[in-house]
Amino acid sequence: MNNKKELAATVVTVLIMWAAYYADNNLIGDNMILSLLVSLLGTVILLCVVFPVYWVTRVTDEGIKGLGITGRNLPLAVIFSLILSLWRFSEIREYIGQPFFTSSILFNAFSIWEVLFIFGWLYTRYKRSFGELPAILLTSLCVGIYHIGTLETDRIISLCVVIVVCGVFYGITNSIFTVWPIYWAVGCSASTLGSGMRFPMEMVYLAVITFFIQIIIIVFLVRP
Repeated sequence: MNNKKELAATVVTVLIMWAAYYADNNLIGDNMILSLLVSLLGTVILLCVVFPVYWVTRVTDEGIKGLGITGRNLPLAVIFSLILSLWRFSEIREYIGQPFFTSSILFNAFSIWEVLFIFGWLYTRYKRSFGELPAILLTSLCVGIYHIGTLETDRIISLCVVIVVCGVFYGITNSIFTVWPIYWAVGCSASTLGSGMRFPMEMVYLAVITFFIQIIIIVFLVRP
């Protein structure tokens, strides 16, 4: 595989992700049907799952381990995930017992799609092109970029720092279980609750359905 083509594909997905995030949060958020089409079908399923899985199974022939979906280093990955969760726990402690706390934890626990995009797709592609340390920094930068227009500058900077820390741990294991589902439920909830986002139980049901759709898609694409 030509690294330049893969790198170009990676950059394009970041730009599409930014456009989708920005549109959903600033332009079409009041139109529920259009918002669901953009965020659920366009971003979650097509951009963050179908395209990366298709790429590693059909274009580069890496298999899903190319997205960090592997049982290798699983015990270490779980330990790292617990460490990262403890690191961010203080940020969610004040919300315990409040409305939307449980639903936020559950919603983020089922949100495997962004983990796949950030660490399985962006980090791995950048690592193949530039090496581990540049991959961590570029992945962090890209996550910051696609939140421009949806988060305040200080929160974007904070988010970039979080991705750098998570990227260091992920780089050791190359396993998606380093950040999902344990850490993502805690860490992502710390970010979303802190920014004022709330997820009612109806959103959790939708996240569960979407999660299983993603699993079915992955299984289908992995098959020869």
